[in-house]
Amino acid sequence: MSQVQIRTHSRMGRYALNIHWTDGHESILPLRSLRAHCRCEACEAIRADEKLPGSPDIALDSLEEVGDENLYLSWSDGHETWYLLRELRALCRCAFCIGEPERPITG
Repeated sequence: MSQVQIRTHSRMGRYALNIHWTDGHESILPLRSLRAHCRCEACEAIRADEKLPGSPDIALDSLEEVGDENLYLSWSDGHETWYLLRELRALCRCAFCIGEPERPITG
């Protein structure tokens, strides 16, 4: 897979992050999903107990692109999450990414 890069990103209300990728793709990623997929040891341990990290009302305090391949997220509960951009792109659940391009949500 070629290197993925973010063209722009913005918050969509309090619940999602909208990312426009340099290849023209757009991802809408729910914040709850981003927190649930955190790969730190603490979150891995929580998932091992069949629970999801973070509370349902978790808020994103800040986000920052770090270098060409990372995105840093800071959460309202003090937790921090780092994503490689290719990992973040893999979380996209749009019709195209899940293999159902004939069933887009919008036209």
